[in-house]
Amino acid sequence: MNKEKLNKIIKIISKNTNINEKLISVDSCMNDFPKWDSLAQVRIMIELEKKYKTKINTSKMSDLISVLKILNFLDNNK
Repeated sequence: MNKEKLNKIIKIISKNTNINEKLISVDSCMNDFPKWDSLAQVRIMIELEKKYKTKINTSKMSDLISVLKILNFLDNNK
C-alpha cells in the first residue's frame, strides 16, 4: 500500500467533509461519518479527478465509498 497516496486521499476526504484527518483511516467508509454525505462525495471525486488526472464515471463514484476502494481504484487506473 502506498502510504503517501493514502495520506493524500485522507487529506482530500478530510478537507471536503470537515472530518479530522486523525479519525480517517484506510478502513474508513462513507457510512462511518454523517458528514461524508452525497454532496461531500461528489466534491471528493472531483478533487481526486483533478489531482490524479483521471476520469471517474458517475456509476463508479457511487461505488467508491471507502478509503480502501478509492485507493484500489486509483492504483488500478494509472
